[in-house]
Amino acid sequence: MNDHQLQRNLQSVGMACFVKYFDELANPSLPNRTVIQILRERELYTEKSCQSRVSTARSIIQAGRAADALLLIAAAKVDYRTKQQAKALADELAAR
Repeated sequence: MNDHQLQRNLQSVGMACFVKYFDELANPSLPNRTVIQILRERELYTEKSCQSRVSTARSIIQAGRAADALLLIAAAKVDYRTKQQAKALADELAAR
């Protein structure tokens, strides 16, 4: 996944969504269906939107671009809390 694809995929998922649900999305023991149910319960997303967001977010993570995505989010025009969470998650990934 190149940088352009990463940016497009992040826009598809939603930067705030990627950060807010990063732990669930990055957890390989949680099936897609479970993460989709979590999103449906907590957000006003349609079923198809949740399926797309989960699939796309997990493709970013599986491509090994999670840290890059989080750093892009931390530098993006998003709310302060999302920036801070993205930076903390990126730092956590770097420490592993």
